[in-house]
Amino acid sequence: MFVDDVCRAVRSFMTRLSEGARRLFLRGVAEMEKHEDVAALYHYATMIEKDAYMDSPTVSWPGFFKQYYCSNRVELPEPLRHSGVDTLSAIRLRRSRRSYSPEPLSLLEISTILYHAVGIRGWDGDWPLRVYPSAGGLQPVEAYLVAERIEGLEPGLYHYIPLTHSLCLLRSGSYMDILSTIALGQEHIVEAPAALLITAVYARTASKYAARSYRYIHLDAGTVVQNVYLVAEALKLATVVVGAFYDEELCRLLSVDCYIEIPIAIMPIGKRL
Repeated sequence: MFVDDVCRAVRSFMTRLSEGARRLFLRGVAEMEKHEDVAALYHYATMIEKDAYMDSPTVSWPGFFKQYYCSNRVELPEPLRHSGVDTLSAIRLRRSRRSYSPEPLSLLEISTILYHAVGIRGWDGDWPLRVYPSAGGLQPVEAYLVAERIEGLEPGLYHYIPLTHSLCLLRSGSYMDILSTIALGQEHIVEAPAALLITAVYARTASKYAARSYRYIHLDAGTVVQNVYLVAEALKLATVVVGAFYDEELCRLLSVDCYIEIPIAIMPIGKRL
């Protein structure tokens, strides 16, 4: 019964594709079977050829920012603009660091990391200009903060609001143990005083680039991850990118739909030992 349902869904989907896009999809199915790798289906089905591209968006543009009312907002201090470490040195010295001091982070350090990860550096009319490059300038990346030991900040789960360079407290409490469990029990996460959670709002990119958007979203998020690494290096902090986690459990922690807002990375942050 399950196989019949899947076949019906695939047939229905294929009738809506152009001839070229249908050819790529079938190539993906063949490669998936050949390599026993489901990723091959997406890889081949979303290739661009001269006469083939799944270029019909199925979602509408949701805007640059998440729309919600925040009743408990924390203003962040002006981020540091200089660190004394030049960019080339930061790139050379960058490391994945999984050991963290029990010392708390400062709110200024958090402000500087968030701004240089996903902040707004200016405007072109009504179009925000971000510190990370983005396909089509569509800016799908969102950042959340799990705060455990940050001076002047209540422990809890926060969402970063780039428009006002502030944090919205979503829920108070201690979540690093829960986050460690979600990340397949990686114990170093528990030791960190804070963690960034990076997601991507699929519809922002998919409204223009359709199925190929998953490729672009991860390119965008990768530049954000590197920004965090380089700022951490410049501030002499420790961080590492964690990509292994239970997706739906992380979505539940953030109270988001895993299709609408895709969880991409966890980055614990702390002072170095």
